[in-house]
Amino acid sequence: MNTNRLKQLLEQVWGYADFRPGQEEIISHILSGNDAIALLPTGGGKSVCYQVPGLAFEGCTVVVSPLISLMEDQVQDLTRRNIPALCLAGDIDPASWDKTMDRAIAGDYSFLYISPERALSSRFLSRIPYLNVRLLAIDEAHCASQWGHDFRPSYTSLGRLRQACPGIPCIAVTASATPHVLKDIQNILGLEKAKCFQQSFDRPNLSLHVHPTRAREELLMKLLEPKNGRQIIYTRSRSQVTQWAQRLTDQGIPALPYHAGMPLDQRSKNQAAWSKGVARVMVATNAFGMGIDQGDVRQVFHLDIPDSPESYYQEIGRAGRDGKPAAVHFLLDKRVAATFDKRITEERISWEDLSKVYNLLGSVGQVAAGDGLDFRQTIDIENLAERLQQSRRWVERILDTLQREGLFTLNDSWKARPQLALLLSGERLLSAASSLPAHAETAFLLARQPGILLNKLQPFSPKRLSAQLGLSLPHLYNSLNRLQEAGILEWEHQESKTMMTWRLAREREGYMPISRKKIQDLLTHQGERADAMRSFLHTTECRMAFLLKYFGEEKTKACRRCDRCTQSSPRGTLALQAHMYTLLENGPYTRQALGLQLKDETEAIDAALRDGIVRNLWSRNPQGTYSLL
Repeated sequence: MNTNRLKQLLEQVWGYADFRPGQEEIISHILSGNDAIALLPTGGGKSVCYQVPGLAFEGCTVVVSPLISLMEDQVQDLTRRNIPALCLAGDIDPASWDKTMDRAIAGDYSFLYISPERALSSRFLSRIPYLNVRLLAIDEAHCASQWGHDFRPSYTSLGRLRQACPGIPCIAVTASATPHVLKDIQNILGLEKAKCFQQSFDRPNLSLHVHPTRAREELLMKLLEPKNGRQIIYTRSRSQVTQWAQRLTDQGIPALPYHAGMPLDQRSKNQAAWSKGVARVMVATNAFGMGIDQGDVRQVFHLDIPDSPESYYQEIGRAGRDGKPAAVHFLLDKRVAATFDKRITEERISWEDLSKVYNLLGSVGQVAAGDGLDFRQTIDIENLAERLQQSRRWVERILDTLQREGLFTLNDSWKARPQLALLLSGERLLSAASSLPAHAETAFLLARQPGILLNKLQPFSPKRLSAQLGLSLPHLYNSLNRLQEAGILEWEHQESKTMMTWRLAREREGYMPISRKKIQDLLTHQGERADAMRSFLHTTECRMAFLLKYFGEEKTKACRRCDRCTQSSPRGTLALQAHMYTLLENGPYTRQALGLQLKDETEAIDAALRDGIVRNLWSRNPQGTYSLL
């Protein structure tokens, strides 16, 4: 298909007069029957790179994607453009599945979106030979790499899907791949000979700013521009999402919450309201954003530190997709940095941690060494956490890793949480609870919990609540049941037990079918990513150039937009001291070490340090090291 015909197709279906840089070359390469890897920046139009050739091939394009919401959004968009597309996700009974696949084989769909797990099922692979597959697209291809920030174990087996489609061109696309991840993509997906199309990850319309502050709320209110496009505020904690959304709303800025613990219908409702401009500010965890293609996001804020530069880049990539200027702000204070360090430490999982849980599972299930292949056992996650004297979250991370490494399979709903909603508040709550004096304290404590909302089911921790009340879990459940019977609250108890299937026979005590070196390498890589994130926040160089170098771009230049590039010289003493204070919150610094972190003139640094001592901000020991008072 020639260039004019491709542009005509692009304009007729998608309404674009011309391709973005690099898209046309990628599409022509695929239409010639070749494999491709496309590394394009967030907002660079990755989906067009497989949707246009998929439509031009006049057959069926199979798109493997990691998120149901992402697949559903693209299917809805294609359907609006009168392109028959289907999402094979969610609960589909066998009869409906067979009918759907019969229609696909008959040629009723141009695009078939499917999760990697379902794509690798024998049910789907047995049907592949009968489908008129003309193109295979692997979206979010970085999920194939154990070094990627969104590693998905099933992606590592997608070579089987490729083998089921011999001679069919394949395109793998991603917006966040370091050189190490790219190598994994090539090896795992069998794309060693595929041409790699890599554009700069630079987003020339974004300006990046890091604000050391001790008053985040005050600064956020000052920086927010809700009348200018849309805004996203990212924080990691679900309870913080709810609290910040309420704070902003109370101050006259309508804001909506979004996190994975909310009911799906409420999340969809909030996203739709944000997209329509009913409320222009979305406060969210990183669950919000994948597949979001809202062009006029003018500001993205971070109130917490992401785990890696990849995650950060992906999140800031939601800003300025229309190509117009957009600002990214990081509000950094001592608590944020301390929380990040604590989280990274707590989430480090050693080979010994994995081995301890692996052997405990074998003992609980009474699985002998050499036995257990395909054995199914029920595990109680809360009980495991108690026996190991660890949090449920820690146990879940261990189980996630063991499942990722292919030792076990857990049922899909194993992370389900209990949910609770208060139905009464104020005087009505006081009046109703007074008739149940033995359970009134439970109701009153719930009313004070920031994550518990009126008439909205929200996840909660029974273990934490029972500790706050000084009750055993059985007594807490009894209290909640009595309050529910009285119409004071509604709650859903998710069973902490889950079904686990052994995929390998059990090793003898002290052994485990996971390489020590692999786990150590993963720990090292995790630490390196965390260090890179810290370095980004405190770098003295251009912030965009820092990110580009992280992604392997050697030839970079200053963006002239970020706070580092536009920093006035000299800056005022108070501004310089605020930066010094943020650095010293992480620990003592020598004068030389401070100088390496600051771009300011030597005289200005020395004057600010002396004045800081006078103002009792920090002290200097005889060895010349500065520390906060």
